[in-house]
Amino acid sequence: MKNRINYFYILSLIAFLTVGCNPMRSSIKKGSAKLVETFYLGEKGTQYFVKPLYFENDNKIKMSVDFTFIYNEKINPTDSAIVNFSVFLAKTKKSEKPTFILEMDGKKAEAKQITKLFQDAGQIRYSTKISLNDVKTFLGADTKSIFFGKKYLPKNATLRKLKKINAGIFGN
Repeated sequence: MKNRINYFYILSLIAFLTVGCNPMRSSIKKGSAKLVETFYLGEKGTQYFVKPLYFENDNKIKMSVDFTFIYNEKINPTDSAIVNFSVFLAKTKKSEKPTFILEMDGKKAEAKQITKLFQDAGQIRYSTKISLNDVKTFLGADTKSIFFGKKYLPKNATLRKLKKINAGIFGN
């Protein structure tokens, strides 16, 4: 009998630690859960990580873009999102002073400062910040592209994902 009670307490403790040590995750609408990681931050709101989305230019060069931001039911003018992006190249190019612009429904949002994170044989990785309001507009726009030396357009699968993400986070 004592062994059963001890096993019960040990299993209860393991279950409590397993559940208690995981970060609380907020719920987002169905359909976008596989595309976005969420972490509840208490009064600050929820941190969202939008998993990489793929764009392509007319030379078939691919770019992946992901977003990280905190959102709490409304967007303040100072809120921003971290945008990390990779350009996949067949051969290494010398990097020049880059310009990163989100284009959506005739509007443009240009990144102020771009940081090169690393460069290897087939990929250059960058990071920048853009206004969260511009990111929200980009996610919800009917027409969208990214300008980085050339214009990159979303693939059809990416367009569907962007709509799901926008509906899941911002309810639009």
